[in-house]
Amino acid sequence: MTLTAILPTLRASLPEPVDPALWPAHTETTTDDVLVAAVSMVRLAELTGTPCVHTAEQAPPRYRPRSWMPRDVSVAVASVLRVRRPRTGVVLLELDAVLPPFAVLDQVRLIGRVSTAAPTRTSVVTPYDGTDGEPFHRLPAPLPADVREGDLLCFPCVSAIRHRDVVEPVRAEVSR
Repeated sequence: MTLTAILPTLRASLPEPVDPALWPAHTETTTDDVLVAAVSMVRLAELTGTPCVHTAEQAPPRYRPRSWMPRDVSVAVASVLRVRRPRTGVVLLELDAVLPPFAVLDQVRLIGRVSTAAPTRTSVVTPYDGTDGEPFHRLPAPLPADVREGDLLCFPCVSAIRHRDVVEPVRAEVSR
């Protein structure tokens, strides 16, 4: 548990800490943004729209063998499309992105604005695709309780992903 989780009002002046082993090399956080190799994830989302992906070099492990070579890892940014609050303390989010299997969801960050609301249990609702898969993913990291439509969420991926990995496929209906 971090100091900003205990006292959420500190988020206005202190950036939330990140695990440097799970984010790309040269990742820095501010109170309302994540910078990866000096690229602002908020600015990237403004320029390219969401969902978007930024690929960078993996951070070196603390103890690494001589043969260690860095590989590419990614950071994805998604926008919140809809927020539902079925009961007190539970938030269901619909994103404009598909959560890739390599996403590190316990490192998800709210970017683009500073929130001093208390953290709450959050789940991401995935669209029903006809399979028997889970309709939602519970985020291990609680997000602020005041998450709203249009907010940006940023999360690292432990493997390099492409834009098409986070874009929901459009299913066209063929008529004859």
